[in-house]
Amino acid sequence: MNYDPSQPYCGFRDIKALEADFRKAWMEAIEVPNSCLPESFRDHVRGGRSLKRLEELCEKRDGITPHVKMKAVKARNIEKLAAQVAHLENTGNMDFALDYSANECDEIAQHRAECALVNGMVNGGFIDADDLLED
Repeated sequence: MNYDPSQPYCGFRDIKALEADFRKAWMEAIEVPNSCLPESFRDHVRGGRSLKRLEELCEKRDGITPHVKMKAVKARNIEKLAAQVAHLENTGNMDFALDYSANECDEIAQHRAECALVNGMVNGGFIDADDLLED
């Protein structure tokens, strides 16, 4: 994960992001032996499966695809933004911009999109590549 020392919770913006990082690390680290698994989940090559891989197999079995997960994330983000709009309407302060910092995102996809944007701005002549170099 990307640890940002300027963030308050060990490099994360909130405790939930820190918890998600710990959960991901433990899911990859804990291995369940074949003797504890049903036959359909056993891995006869490695002798067991990580919790992360077991979760992936269960999601595949239940029909939860990456597309379905992405739609669920978008729905949660929309709920958060709708709550902000409702609050702003109730207070009468519609002049303020929405706060997107609490939204969930795919950091890798966001990084690729940002790189593509900057590359397009350089290719389009909006900025010079020399301006991006650090001194």
